[in-house]
Amino acid sequence: MDPAKVRAALKELGLPAWRWDQIRRAAYDQAVSSYEEISVLPAAARAALEEKAPFWSLTERRVEVSPDGRARKALLVLRDGKVVESVLLRPSPTRWTTCISTQVGCAIGCTFCATGLMSLTRNLTPEEIADQVLFWRGYMRREGLEGRLDNVVYMGMGEPFACYEQTAESLRLLTDQKGLAIGARHVSVSTSGIAPKIVQFGRDFPQINLALSLHAATDELRTRLVPLNKAYPLAKLAEALKEYLALTNRKVFFEYVLLKGENDRPQDAEALVRWLRGIGRPALLHVNLIVFNQTDTPHRPTDEADARRFQALVMDAGFKATVRQNLGRDVEGACGQLVVLEKAA
Repeated sequence: MDPAKVRAALKELGLPAWRWDQIRRAAYDQAVSSYEEISVLPAAARAALEEKAPFWSLTERRVEVSPDGRARKALLVLRDGKVVESVLLRPSPTRWTTCISTQVGCAIGCTFCATGLMSLTRNLTPEEIADQVLFWRGYMRREGLEGRLDNVVYMGMGEPFACYEQTAESLRLLTDQKGLAIGARHVSVSTSGIAPKIVQFGRDFPQINLALSLHAATDELRTRLVPLNKAYPLAKLAEALKEYLALTNRKVFFEYVLLKGENDRPQDAEALVRWLRGIGRPALLHVNLIVFNQTDTPHRPTDEADARRFQALVMDAGFKATVRQNLGRDVEGACGQLVVLEKAA
């Protein structure tokens, strides 16, 4: 839902401006999924609004649910027929988190990520990005799921900083106190390392969480795993992060997918510690270790014991590190597994 489009449609239809407040409350507070559910609107107005400013910019094709109910993955069809995946996770009995996409496909080409198999088709609009959150809130209401969806992570398909303006506007939509009103500190944006945008993000959104998909701490290895490192090598990333920390004084999260025999060795942990020390301010640097989720790539997952040993080496050096729980594997909705290799019907 694009508030500006809806207000413009109301004006064009000769409907009073206060109708927007009715629509806004229904969409954001009551989590309805269509104009038809807003009974206070005249029937003719509901149909006319759907034609001029469709309630959502996407439609559900299917939702896959994990056996334990803690993960759901939706295939969503956009108005031009392109498709994206979005994920709903329940990390605890009362918390729900959605992992949303910013692009159809991705151009970064990380060698372990399934989304890179698609290459890039196009950026999502701010409305398409934000509507994934509206979709999941409506889905939760329809399915009677208890709890509230109030955590959003930009870690789905695509590189958010490669479409920075669309990402930024969607963040404004999500955090608008008269909109979805999600607290800034409940939103996280992950980048593979577009250094100038890291600094701009710190200026524009100092309260929103930043995560960096790192995966290696030497340029040779990181360039092989994350080709973007050629443009923004580790020294440039470190400088950008120093500036970001000076601007925000906020914690930075480092995503590190552990790949068997490639970046999970003791020397890899030592390289990571050296690079983190070069940034300084260890209290604000947190490493999230992710055991590789199998994709159609030649990489192999690190076992749990090796992951814990890697974690211990990082923590013994004075940095915070966690081995992240990988919800969504059983619906192929975990980190690095989102991919759409089919066309909408």
